[in-house]
Amino acid sequence: MISKIGIDDMAAEIPSLVLPIKDLAEARGIEPDKLKYGLGLVNMSVCDVNEDVVSLASGAVIRLLNQNPQISPEDIGRIYVGTESSIDGSKPIGSYVHQLVNDHFDKEENVLVQTDVIDMTFACIGAVDAMHNSIYYLQANPKKVAIVVAADIANYDLESTGEYTQGAGAVAVLLKSEPRLMKIGENWGVAMKSEHDFFKPIRLEQQGEKTVKLHDEKPIFDGHFSNQTYELRITEAWNQLTKSNEINNFNRLIFHLPYAFHGRRIITKLLIEELSQKGQLDAICEEFELDKDDINFVRMFSKTSFYKDWLKSAIAPGEQFSSHMGNLYTASIFLSLMSALVGNISKEDKYLFFAYGSGSKAKVFSGTVCDSAKEVVAKWSCKEQLSSRQVISFDEYEKLRMGRIDSPFSDSKGIQHVASGIQSTNRFERTYHNVK
Repeated sequence: MISKIGIDDMAAEIPSLVLPIKDLAEARGIEPDKLKYGLGLVNMSVCDVNEDVVSLASGAVIRLLNQNPQISPEDIGRIYVGTESSIDGSKPIGSYVHQLVNDHFDKEENVLVQTDVIDMTFACIGAVDAMHNSIYYLQANPKKVAIVVAADIANYDLESTGEYTQGAGAVAVLLKSEPRLMKIGENWGVAMKSEHDFFKPIRLEQQGEKTVKLHDEKPIFDGHFSNQTYELRITEAWNQLTKSNEINNFNRLIFHLPYAFHGRRIITKLLIEELSQKGQLDAICEEFELDKDDINFVRMFSKTSFYKDWLKSAIAPGEQFSSHMGNLYTASIFLSLMSALVGNISKEDKYLFFAYGSGSKAKVFSGTVCDSAKEVVAKWSCKEQLSSRQVISFDEYEKLRMGRIDSPFSDSKGIQHVASGIQSTNRFERTYHNVK
């Protein structure tokens, strides 16, 4: 793998509405501080009635192109989408994105006729798969650029245990040779095992004497089991890389984040194992009077100043945006990267990525910050997008989820879902406009 291929730029598209987690917690009879200080949850991104996964994905790509006006249609070899929020069992989201991006360049001609598109689906790791695949494409086509789009809407059943982790958003990633932002490392660790920790199946329901097929975009999941499979898969994937790598060799750790503090919970045991192998754990235990045989050792270790200092430096910067947006499924790991880079960036910093997709698969890989990264990050608008969102009440949130609101709350600009099924002959067609 050519090490000089990597991430040249990124752009996030954030929904126009936001619900404070405190309001949801109080309405559901949950102690707000448990969600804020236990899980790191502060706000939840919510889509308006004219926003969906296509508008988010397309908006992210167009924002990315606006940041890079030097890119021409002929440069773009592919637009690959990672998502688990598909709106069609046949036609990929990428095809809608292709049309809207084409319109951005030229409304009359198909100037992206040579641009390949596809959706890649494997729960929350689909966009990392798309990036992994696109890196190989750029090896063979070093003069081209590839755009990977991670886009999802994470909704759960109302009043379920997953409701407070909900979120939505998209991140577009520009990949090319000689990148300005981050070079992606040559080696990847991969681990795969078929599990049923989280899935969206076609289900059979008995209605009287009839058996009816149902499909619901809201998932069936086992949170505790999913945590176990996440930890097992990233451990197996990391073990492929440990001969030449150590966790403490990296300045930042970036995770797929179902909720903001999930990464710190998943990584603790791996850190302890590494410290033990390096002969450093005993000294830490002696300093903080810890017993390695104590059943609560991991929890007590995580309370030490040693661990907290490491956490503040290596992990916390990547949690900030997640705290204010919620779970973005495929986009969460890329949002975490943007959060870490906005928070503090130094050239030559080494980043370690832990990607996970339920079902279940993990990929572990690395990246190195480029010399020109600060100039790239300075053009991002994530904080401005977060601060400009319209706050909605809990009652308005519930009505949105139940489909009881027809008119948009916000008059925000950008890609908007206008109509579906405008004629009898194309009743499944979806129409979008770029409102400027």
